[in-house]
Amino acid sequence: MVKAVNIDESPNTLGNPPKESKPTEISISNPDDEVEFVVETGNDDLNIDAVSKNALGGTELMKMWLFKELDKREPGIQDKFQWIMTRVRKFDPEKQRILWIHDLANDPEVQHLKDPENWKQFERIVFVSHWQQYQFKVHLGFPYEKGVVIQNAIYPIPEHKKPKVDGKINVCYFSTPHRGLELLLNAWDFLRNTLKEGLNAELNIYSSFKLYDRPHLDEQFRHIYKRAEGMDGVNYYGTVSNDEIRESLKNQHIMAYPSIYEETSCITLMEACSAGCLAVVPNLGALPETGANFPWMYGYEEDPDKHAQVHGHILGRAIQHFWDDDVQNLLKIQRSYFDMFYNWDLRSGQWQQFLHAIEDPPEVKAQKEAVRKEVEEEAEYEIIEDGTTS
Repeated sequence: MVKAVNIDESPNTLGNPPKESKPTEISISNPDDEVEFVVETGNDDLNIDAVSKNALGGTELMKMWLFKELDKREPGIQDKFQWIMTRVRKFDPEKQRILWIHDLANDPEVQHLKDPENWKQFERIVFVSHWQQYQFKVHLGFPYEKGVVIQNAIYPIPEHKKPKVDGKINVCYFSTPHRGLELLLNAWDFLRNTLKEGLNAELNIYSSFKLYDRPHLDEQFRHIYKRAEGMDGVNYYGTVSNDEIRESLKNQHIMAYPSIYEETSCITLMEACSAGCLAVVPNLGALPETGANFPWMYGYEEDPDKHAQVHGHILGRAIQHFWDDDVQNLLKIQRSYFDMFYNWDLRSGQWQQFLHAIEDPPEVKAQKEAVRKEVEEEAEYEIIEDGTTS
């Protein structure tokens, strides 16, 4: 049993080192009312959505795309399992369970994994990066052998030529605001007004919590959006669909992401690299693993002012040297790597093999079904004998 109490309504945004918490209590990010609830393997009818059904963040896209690809390979294979995307709400007693975790080890929703008894509720726990799995080992004591790493995937960005008009360089930011937008604006200001560089570049920002169907969370970042709209060389577009992002990436030259959030994967980085963009990112979280040494990466700075200056310096060099032959040659290799390693043809095959490996054989399924029916019959008999429904 996992007892959960809703305290704060904010997504898992901080990316700070995990804090100690009581093993039976979890702070739930719930878009609706403040509630206290209990999640059990029993037959209660409580079902609080883990995320909005209208959300289209990375976790939601991964599940949607994986099911689509599995259906191509082996229709119905995904229906044999219960898929839980980080946030445990309700168990299906008739299916094997896969806990597919996309969030950090400090997420209140995963603290129940400190208790080995809770591991038994899942057939296997899937992580999206080796860095993430290591964090769960260090901070929650979750053993390597109970989990598996299956990295995320994308649909490669179609072949295209980057615009080369009057030396203009398009720089982009595709993420929610709390992950580094304000720091990027500071870096942009430092680049343009202090270093007097990047004057041939434009910064295109696509950022809002509407992506997660939580527009009310934008209010605390409204001043950042307004600042972006008023800055020289900056275009603020809010949230757009993934299809629009993919199309926009064809015209972008550089992805500027001074992340202050410990990414467990970073689908945006995958798509930007597939699009032939030069990425400028810190070595925070799983970004080094996902980027595979292709981005222009720098050491993460805890001090936000220093971070902005470091990012500004490197971004300036990226703008200046984007069209250099050695940079372009490396970007060609980058595109080939990301299109090969992160494509859904490869990843869906890995998932298919994994599902077959953990699927119960027919005799085990029959045994589980017999035990389940026996438990139900005993419960029904006790109700008849005692005249109670406890």
